[in-house]
Amino acid sequence: MTVLPRFFHSLFLVLPLLLLAACGGSDKTEDATAVTVSASTANLDIGFPDRFTTISATVRDTDGVLLRNATVQFSTNLGSFSATEVVTRTTAETGRGGSNDAGEGVAAVRLYPGQSGGTATVTAYVNGVQTTTTITVAGTAPEPERPVPASISITASERAIFVAGVGQMESSTITVRLLTSTGSAAQDAPAGINNVRVSFVTQPNGGELLFGTQASGQLVQNTKTLDVATTNGTATLTLSSGQLPGVIELRAEALNASGQSYDPVIQTTASALGIASGPAHSIVFSYPVAASIQNMGNGTYRLEGGLLATDRYGNPVADGTVINLGVIDSVLLSNRAPQINYGFGSTVIDGNASTTANSTLLTDLSNALFQSAVITRNNTTRFIEALDRVLIFNAQAEDKSRFVAALPGQATTVTVNKNYLNTNAGLEYLVGASLLGMQVSGVDPVKPELVSGQAVTKDGAASFFLTYPANADTILTGCVSPNLDTRHSPRGSAQIFVVAEASGSSATTIDDRACFSAISPAVITSGITNISGDTILNLEIRDQGLVRLPFQHFAAGISYGAGNDGNLIVNVVQCLATGSLRTDIHGQCALEIKASGGFPGDTATITLGVTSGTPLAITVTVP
Repeated sequence: MTVLPRFFHSLFLVLPLLLLAACGGSDKTEDATAVTVSASTANLDIGFPDRFTTISATVRDTDGVLLRNATVQFSTNLGSFSATEVVTRTTAETGRGGSNDAGEGVAAVRLYPGQSGGTATVTAYVNGVQTTTTITVAGTAPEPERPVPASISITASERAIFVAGVGQMESSTITVRLLTSTGSAAQDAPAGINNVRVSFVTQPNGGELLFGTQASGQLVQNTKTLDVATTNGTATLTLSSGQLPGVIELRAEALNASGQSYDPVIQTTASALGIASGPAHSIVFSYPVAASIQNMGNGTYRLEGGLLATDRYGNPVADGTVINLGVIDSVLLSNRAPQINYGFGSTVIDGNASTTANSTLLTDLSNALFQSAVITRNNTTRFIEALDRVLIFNAQAEDKSRFVAALPGQATTVTVNKNYLNTNAGLEYLVGASLLGMQVSGVDPVKPELVSGQAVTKDGAASFFLTYPANADTILTGCVSPNLDTRHSPRGSAQIFVVAEASGSSATTIDDRACFSAISPAVITSGITNISGDTILNLEIRDQGLVRLPFQHFAAGISYGAGNDGNLIVNVVQCLATGSLRTDIHGQCALEIKASGGFPGDTATITLGVTSGTPLAITVTVP
């Protein structure tokens, strides 16, 4: 009686397994070992976005049996698994062979062409196994029509340019973009229609120009307003500077498909750029107050100077502006102070020379010395020669500097190398050259060494150097009154002038502040520091390079010791050679000192000093 129930129980357990085996085997993704893929058609066309190809993946297990209910992952690099949106990854399950699936062991998806042509590589992946097939997608997607503009932007490639003709950047690329409300490019105009208008709002009115390409393909220019066409929502123009500096403000307006303004107007205004630095109009010299002189160690000194070059509006000139430099240390003829006495005659200081426009003649009827003016340099006589420099101090900049063209053929005129541009009288002039050894050189920021005869600007400034012999025969030339300096004949002929020119002489400056300067502080010395009565005290004054300083003035102060019961009186009289408290031509002084009165032991202190120098104290004691 107990055996029968056990039999039926076992039968019930085995029966489901037999039924499962009769239906075809496993249905788990993990059992998949092989997959093949195929397409219902190998070609799609993006011109027919609703057409598709069916991608079928057949999955089998290790025994080659079709695998049902396995999940297959599909991916593609082109096209989409959806007709309405871009879907490049999806999944599908293999069927059981029913009427509503792709077939037993088969998973299927649809691939649509999408918006781009090319070759779509479709991959089917299941349980670590994958395979691919390719579909050709033909055609070109039509570009959707862009919306009308909602806003405009203006940008400039160069925010700062220079006026025309100074050798610097003279133009800037102006880019105008028509934008939709989302910030994307707005639609272009129909063929033949200009859809952007660009206008100057603010400009220097120095001849600025806008260049652009119109819808017809023609390159046009205008000084005020220009209509152009966009490509892909962008119009590119070129703005060129004129002759004046100033601010450039531009307005850009979008035009409709008829080339007319929108209602309401779509426009923007932008301060696009600035035009700076016209041609050099003014050059100013400056010299450091301290530490400006360098001892070159070979018997020469070098004095540093600075230049500031601006246009007529105060803007620094463009970087790289070349300033030509020249120096004169010997004057052969002049009608301005100091007077030069040649022995046979002296210059007339009346400042009454004249020039005539479009003529190369400088005329001086008062002096009439162009043929006979002569000075002594290097132990020989020197007359006016070709290429000597002719400077007119009170002429316009373009007439200030010229060169002698040939030996003077008349006593009252000299011919220069190029025409004067103006007719003027009452002119102060000189004719000179560098004959005492002074040299001028300048700094070019792109070169490691000094450049002879020129300097180059950076931020409107330039540096130059004057190099000169430093010895008792030359030191302080031009630094002391020409009436005192007897070293160079004739007296008054040793004067120092530095000339700076730029922009075709439209900016020319003559500076007379440089000289054969000594290195401060000067030191006054004597072998004696104690005296007891009348004395001739030998002293000398040297600079920091140990060069004796001729014609150097010094001051004398006297103080008396406590009591001075004997009424000691000390008097510093003069240097015997010069008759004043000034060194002689050799930088020396035989100083006469007088002392009278006083009781034995009375004292006085003489303090001798030069400007910014260390004083010398001499003690006077009554024996």
